Amino acid sequence: MDVSPKWWIKARADEESLKQYVYEKFEMDYYPRIILQGRKKIDLDKSGILIKEKIMENLREGNFGYEFLPEDEKVKESYLISNGTVHFHPRRKKINSSLLIKIKIDNSDNMKICF
Repeated sequence: MDVSPKWWIKARADEESLKQYVYEKFEMDYYPRIILQGRKKIDLDKSGILIKEKIMENLREGNFGYEFLPEDEKVKESYLISNGTVHFHPRRKKINSSLLIKIKIDNSDNMKICF
C-alpha cells in the first residue's frame, strides 16, 4: 500500500495506532499477495492459509518492525547511434512512498512485506 509522506509524519508519532492500522489494513485487504522471505517470493494465494495466520498473529500482537520508504525515482538511459551521433533517451520511473513491514516467523529469515 502506498502511503503519503504527510500520513507518515502524523502516524509515526503514535506507534500503537500505526501498528493497529497495519493490522486492520492487512486483515481487511489481505494485502499484499506476494511477500519476500530471504530471496524467495511467497504467493499468499497459493501457499495456503497457514502462513497468513502466522503473519496475522504477529501483526495482532504488534511483533513486527516497520520502515518508511520515501518516494524515489529510477532513471534508466538508452541510447541510439545515428550517423555517428549518440542520442541519449532517459526513462524515468517514479516509485511511490510505502511502508515496509518486517516480521520474524519461527526463527527463520525475516519476512519483508512492502505495505
